[in-house]
Amino acid sequence: MIHPRFRHLGIACSLALFVICPAAFSADNQSAPPSTAATDAEMDKAWRDGLQLELSRNWAQAVEHYQAAYNRWPQKPEFRQRLVLCEMHAKLLKRYQDQSFRKILLKLEQTDCVRLYTEVLDLISNRFVDTIDFQALTRRGVDNLEVALRDPEFQKSNAATATTGQIQELRQWLRGNRSGLSPEATREQARQFVAGIAEKAWSLAGLGPQAVYMEFVFGASDALDEFSSCLTPDKLEDLYAVIDGNFVGLGVELKDDPNGLLLTGVIRGGPAWEAGMKSGEVIIAVDGSPLRGLGLDQAAARLQGMEGTTVELVLADGKGSSRVLRLMRRPVEVESVVDTKIIDPSSAIGYLKLTSFQKTTRRELNTAIEKLSAQGMRLLIMDLRGNPGGLLNCSVEIADQFLPNGLIVTTKGRSEGQSQKYYAETGEDWNFPVIVLVDRESASASEILAGALQENGRADVIGERSFGKGSVQSIFPIKSAPAGLKLTTARFYSPKDRPYTEGVTPNIMTRQVARPTNGGNVAGGYQQDYTLRTALDHARERIASTKPATRSVGSVPTSVTTELR
Repeated sequence: MIHPRFRHLGIACSLALFVICPAAFSADNQSAPPSTAATDAEMDKAWRDGLQLELSRNWAQAVEHYQAAYNRWPQKPEFRQRLVLCEMHAKLLKRYQDQSFRKILLKLEQTDCVRLYTEVLDLISNRFVDTIDFQALTRRGVDNLEVALRDPEFQKSNAATATTGQIQELRQWLRGNRSGLSPEATREQARQFVAGIAEKAWSLAGLGPQAVYMEFVFGASDALDEFSSCLTPDKLEDLYAVIDGNFVGLGVELKDDPNGLLLTGVIRGGPAWEAGMKSGEVIIAVDGSPLRGLGLDQAAARLQGMEGTTVELVLADGKGSSRVLRLMRRPVEVESVVDTKIIDPSSAIGYLKLTSFQKTTRRELNTAIEKLSAQGMRLLIMDLRGNPGGLLNCSVEIADQFLPNGLIVTTKGRSEGQSQKYYAETGEDWNFPVIVLVDRESASASEILAGALQENGRADVIGERSFGKGSVQSIFPIKSAPAGLKLTTARFYSPKDRPYTEGVTPNIMTRQVARPTNGGNVAGGYQQDYTLRTALDHARERIASTKPATRSVGSVPTSVTTELR
């Protein structure tokens, strides 16, 4: 198994319910590029390049392409429409490459599918941060199904005997009934609406009810925001592995590559690390089978297996050389606190990097600070750059150890228990000066910690404005099927009641050209890391007027919630 943290990357800038423009899903809606008298050549080229990616069914790259085009020309809604369409194709592809989806969810009995859809609607209605428009949820399901009917793999898997004419007739019927519910529709009306579509799909094209219901189940969460999602059995297991900080596998972090799987990181202490695998290498074959042409999830699945089993990898280094390794799968512990060191011995400045907020993070941080304190640390630089977040309790508990009192964060939600104020309660365990580093990839729990320390006057923040996620996700295991639902259940606010959708604005703004690597370092060392150099200069100035620090390490609680930041 690969480390799953890097299989769920998704960035969203809006939490509003949205209704897709029907024109975005027209099969013939590829002929009229956006036209304007200005920047025509570049826009027309971007439009043509995007359509070419669609024709080649390279959905992931098409999503990136249209996102970049829309960011550059936001006045052109056509790019946004193509982006949404390609996102739907990309998600469909990922679902059907997920073996747990095909072997478990698509094999459910029709009655179980109905129960699953009903339960998903109930959870969304009762738990999602905003009130629900069931018309919007069912529209997205219709759009999902209409898009799926264009996909050859979907047709082969679910409607192999249907003719082209039957598929076209069903698609036309879906378009005509897309707005079958009113904005005031109830959950029961939504359920009945989908039951009618499943019946029609079977009578027109022999399309099984399982395939229909799955598009509405996944479409319901997709219609909310890009942080909410329905989790297949494998994805739910992956997410729990991220929360726990351990899994069985090889200990590698991967990205898609035309030739296979690109290694973006190797987890220290894992089988890949012990075998000398390096970032930048490409896994081109697994157990004798080439990976070229496979999607990320499909290729990564080849690496997964039971503890104690072995796998043979062929790795290419990009310079024409390759090598063969045989590794044994075993448990891998993922460190969330790395690169702990006294970075400036003459000034006794400590440094550590938090890569995530998981169950083990507070214990790891205690150990790291004990180590630095034993070496005489007088000031700590805590690096949160690139940290995407994690557990709510974890970020609150860490902030609590730095603060003598005061408000840490406020959450505001619609359902019971989601509106809370979290205060520092245990007293200040660590009273040495602190500097926090953030960048535009620091999100969620990173922003909670940085904002709490900054607004309580406990730390200076240096770097770039943070991502600005500002919302809480909770994980709900589904009772009617071995799956889960990740829902946005609240939004969070700084101690001064500022929404974190604005991000954290540093006390000292810097711009780092070279990004830190997964190990927390910029190539060439800290001398090439302008943000870290700025922090060191600021730290030396602070130390001149700071008394020596004393500290005591508090106990580490073992219980956490499955609320994510």
